Amino acid sequence: MLSFDHPLTERVRSLIRIEHLFNRFNHATSGDDKWSHHIALSTLFEIMESSSRAELKLDILQELERQRQSEKYQNDAPMLERLNQTAQNLQEVQQKFGQHIRENEWLMAVKQRMLVAGGTTPVELPSYYFWQKVDAQKRRQDLQRWSEFMMPTYHAVHLLLEILRSNQIVVQCHAEAGHYEHSKMEQNIHLLTIAIPQSLGALPEVSANKYFTHIRFVQASQEGMRGEVIPHDIDFKMIVCSFDGDSAIRQAA
Repeated sequence: MLSFDHPLTERVRSLIRIEHLFNRFNHATSGDDKWSHHIALSTLFEIMESSSRAELKLDILQELERQRQSEKYQNDAPMLERLNQTAQNLQEVQQKFGQHIRENEWLMAVKQRMLVAGGTTPVELPSYYFWQKVDAQKRRQDLQRWSEFMMPTYHAVHLLLEILRSNQIVVQCHAEAGHYEHSKMEQNIHLLTIAIPQSLGALPEVSANKYFTHIRFVQASQEGMRGEVIPHDIDFKMIVCSFDGDSAIRQAA
């Protein structure tokens, strides 16, 4: 099965984007070859740009506090401890997100050269070539050091998305001639996930608001941005998620 997330708020979209980048960074950092670490460093710069919004930290802290106050976790000591510790670790980061990278002249030079085609070749940036030739463990330590002040944000985002995805209802759905419509979506639904068999070669195009949800399945294609609408019926799962708990999403089913 393939699962396609469709955020219903910009805040959730931002959290998923940040989670995706951190997952890529962590995976690339775990490798030993210089090209993996090149991807890791490039991703670190993407994280810096995508998470630099001033209100992001406040939004995350407010949602962590809202979850801490929710009835669902009042008798869940381990989750309350995770929420408290995650919020505390994030609050202890006093600097602006990515400030330590912006203050590193060498890193910012590498960042700028990465925007130029071939800009990080040994001819263009000898110091970066030198760094790529040092021991893999040393490069990994550098990457971990440069990302250290960003990790509390990652752990907070990861926890919030874990909570969101755990508050779910799975709806078995049937799309006729590649189309599905749903008119009972509640306002406090924050994420839809469409799960379909990979063998169908189908992609869901979701249009959703508080009144109406329409899903159109198109053929997956690498030749154009949009494939042809699939003409036959499709059975799929729609996973409905909310920060407000299971009771908030039962009417969506």
